[in-house]
Amino acid sequence: LSGIMPIMNGPLARPHGPVVLLHGRDCTVEMPILKDLATVAFCDAQSPQEIHEKVLNEAVCATMYHIITLTGEDLKEFEAPRVMVRIGSSFDHADGKAVGELGIASC
Repeated sequence: LSGIMPIMNGPLARPHGPVVLLHGRDCTVEMPILKDLATVAFCDAQSPQEIHEKVLNEAVCATMYHIITLTGEDLKEFEAPRVMVRIGSSFDHADGKAVGELGIASC
């Protein structure tokens, strides 16, 4: 090896799109965990129509509580999603079939 290669998922990895909390303004849990890996932002939307265009264009991960329900049509508006994280006890607030068809991981 001619040089030291960065760990591809560590702090020296190339920048990724933001991880976005779709509603609310409190990123105190996510920020310390993800600070070296991604930009953490909040959207503070109460419905899919309130999700900022920048979030739709750039977010690679969206976290959400039960306040927002995303249909297949809503999910298609996201340009770069890789992961949808449902926080809380319910799991039916994102169209599971559409998530799978769009190749988005979910948990």
